[in-house]
Amino acid sequence: MSTFQNTVAFAHAQDAADPLRAFRDEFHLPQHEGREVIYFTGNSLGLQPKAAADALKQELDDWARLGVEGHFNAKHPWYAYHEELTASSARLVGAKEEEVVVMNQLTSNLHFLLVSFYRPKGKRVKILTEKRPFPSDTYAFASQIAFHG
Repeated sequence: MSTFQNTVAFAHAQDAADPLRAFRDEFHLPQHEGREVIYFTGNSLGLQPKAAADALKQELDDWARLGVEGHFNAKHPWYAYHEELTASSARLVGAKEEEVVVMNQLTSNLHFLLVSFYRPKGKRVKILTEKRPFPSDTYAFASQIAFHG
């Protein structure tokens, strides 16, 4: 581990030594006024992989060609996608396969999470969240509060 130095040379050396550097070229990098921007918005909408358009076209083509049969007969069958992604997702987050599930999207998952344990009673009725969650997350919280009366 190196000692931090507040110099341009140190920053360039760190960039050159980055083991993930090669992946940079696999993403579209947004620009503002003709210059690349530093992009830290990974949780809401990360950088678009250059391969995304072709991957999406493959799924749309399978959908057009196969309809509902795409669940089982598409190039990448849709029915068991969560099983196909479990091992790589577990490795990505450093977890065991039985600790990971790939499913739905954030707002649906918040509903599933809350319905599994949120039991408001007495003084324990609050749901804590970040300062400004996505609007759909707020709807999920409000829905759970309404559901429980």
